[in-house]
Amino acid sequence: MASTPPSPPPPLLRWFGPGVAGLFSLIAFASLPLFAGVPLLSLVGVFLALLAPLPLVHLVATGRPSFLAWGWVAAGLVAAVLLFEQTWLVAVCVGYLLVGAWPAVSVEIWLRRRWGTGRWVAIATLIALAVVLSVITAVFWPLQPSQGLDTLMGQATAQAGEMLQGLGVSVAGGEETVAFLVHWTAYLMPSFAALYVLAGVLWLRPRLPLLGLPRGAEPFAEYASEEWLPVGFVFGGLGWVFAPEPGKWLAANLLVTVLGLYFVHGLAIITFYLGRRLGGNRWVRAGVAVLALLSPLALAFSVLGLADTFFRLRPGGALDGGKTA
Repeated sequence: MASTPPSPPPPLLRWFGPGVAGLFSLIAFASLPLFAGVPLLSLVGVFLALLAPLPLVHLVATGRPSFLAWGWVAAGLVAAVLLFEQTWLVAVCVGYLLVGAWPAVSVEIWLRRRWGTGRWVAIATLIALAVVLSVITAVFWPLQPSQGLDTLMGQATAQAGEMLQGLGVSVAGGEETVAFLVHWTAYLMPSFAALYVLAGVLWLRPRLPLLGLPRGAEPFAEYASEEWLPVGFVFGGLGWVFAPEPGKWLAANLLVTVLGLYFVHGLAIITFYLGRRLGGNRWVRAGVAVLALLSPLALAFSVLGLADTFFRLRPGGALDGGKTA
């Protein structure tokens, strides 16, 4: 069923044509690969790249398809991949499509469906995971994908170590710890990429009403996960324990991605119990999220979100700190 047409956008947004929107989107995303090798600017690039879908969603708010903006960018990147045949260009091309184009396309699909926010977020994140897994498998074929990633990360870590030694920084004494972290970072890299897309989608959600789009207006404290998400949790957990490679690798990344989605659900529950005054403050929410991510509480938040799928942990229905029974 077709949804209600979006409200007319603010006059300023009509200035953004498809070409300008696509260019702004590409520039925003380009900060991620360009700043990746610069220690102080890499974090800036991570945040700036999350702005990439915004010009495309501006275009959607004017009633035009986002493909008019990102299509020519994608065509140029694909042409560069075919012309130069460089692995890093493949990563840039896929990265732009997932971080810049896909969130905008998912919003267009959401406008035509009766989805809840949790279903939209889950679909956007899991499709991103499937694309990353498929691309990595194709790039490293016939090697096991996890082995290819491990080798690639090992080479990058060795180069970084040589650079630190050249600067006079000692790296002795922690080789085993570094090797352990490098192995698991490489092994779970697809899920980390999918969770980055998740962060971008969550950042985009509350800005949709500001653009006149009839989605994302509900308080974050009312967020709930997709009801079929436990299926992914079960398959991911059982596959990680019992499946051989590369099934184990696929299942492990699925499990970590699903736990990330449940982490968002658990964060919404904590926000609910903080009440309207504290829970509505974006800085309080950001502080709670950072505190959880930097401590063992992250898994507890995921368990909280999973439990709320089966047992209602937010009584009432109003953002009242859980006081209404």
